[in-house]
Amino acid sequence: MKRILVLLLVLCMLLCACGKRPEPTEPTTEPTTEPTTAPTTEPTEPTVETEPVVLYRHPLTGSPLESPWEGQIVAVMINNLKKAMPQKGISQADILYEIEVEGDITRCLAVFSDLSNVAEIGPIRSARTAFNSVAVSYDAPLIHCGGSPGLALAGRYGESYDRIENWEHIDADSKYFFRDLDRYNSGYAWEHTLFTSGEKLQAAIEAYGYYTPTDKTFGLEFEDDVVLAGEKAETITVKFKAGKKTVLTYDASTGLYDVNIHGMEHIDGNTGEAVTFKNVLVLYTKQWYHSDGMHKLYETIGSGEGYAAINGQIVPILWNRESLRSPYTYTLADGTPLVLETGTTYAAIVGIKHDISYQ
Repeated sequence: MKRILVLLLVLCMLLCACGKRPEPTEPTTEPTTEPTTAPTTEPTEPTVETEPVVLYRHPLTGSPLESPWEGQIVAVMINNLKKAMPQKGISQADILYEIEVEGDITRCLAVFSDLSNVAEIGPIRSARTAFNSVAVSYDAPLIHCGGSPGLALAGRYGESYDRIENWEHIDADSKYFFRDLDRYNSGYAWEHTLFTSGEKLQAAIEAYGYYTPTDKTFGLEFEDDVVLAGEKAETITVKFKAGKKTVLTYDASTGLYDVNIHGMEHIDGNTGEAVTFKNVLVLYTKQWYHSDGMHKLYETIGSGEGYAAINGQIVPILWNRESLRSPYTYTLADGTPLVLETGTTYAAIVGIKHDISYQ
């Protein structure tokens, strides 16, 4: 009987074990792969390049500056005869004026705003009234060797022969000028051998008490990549008397006008490199002879017509200058300001009947 009871108890335990549902178990390992979808990111704005803002420009060349320009401008009389070539230092002038004088020849006025890196400058020749007037428009001392007696030497200018008050000039002071004897010994005439230098002129200006820094704009406006709505002018010929011509040829690869004078390439004797300009101005004005029948005089104050050429295009312009101490200003035919291209400028002041051709 006991044996039967034990068997029944074992059978009951087995039946209970078989009917019980097993408890779920946690996985023993972590997943081995990351999710296949990429995380979402915020879209980025495209970068846009902007032109740098030019707050200040050089008053004579338009070069960008970090602060307003302040400095001393100097104007130097330059011999322009064929027998005096090559000239030296003119490629570093900001503006170069060419004006006819007696004998149907021309002289140049090299206008500098920085003499610090200019080596020799010259050859230097005598002053004339028109050059006196142009120099004053830049508050610039005139550097020269002599001048027309009773006219330029007296500081006179213009139609009424008025005298420039407080005329600043330096007339071949031997402390600051020198003769190039190598030139003379090689066959140059004595009048083609007078030079100075940037260093000597800086010392002379301070010694004479002429160093008066200015922050004027001198009436010129500049921009980059100027496009004139004018006629084609890849070659410009300014004709002076006695067959003297200055030819300016546009080089599209450089954006500059190359200069040819006396039938040859214009070269700076300091560097051996060609003289070039970004802008070309031709200014017409009244021209007449002094009572001596020799010296030519010009009306350099008032207004008149002219031309401006930039980047192979030329347009008619109007020039204006209100008084001796005023700068030259320029407008297009419709009265809007003429905007020059950043760079140096060649300017010819000629009589109204002088011829200019371009193509």
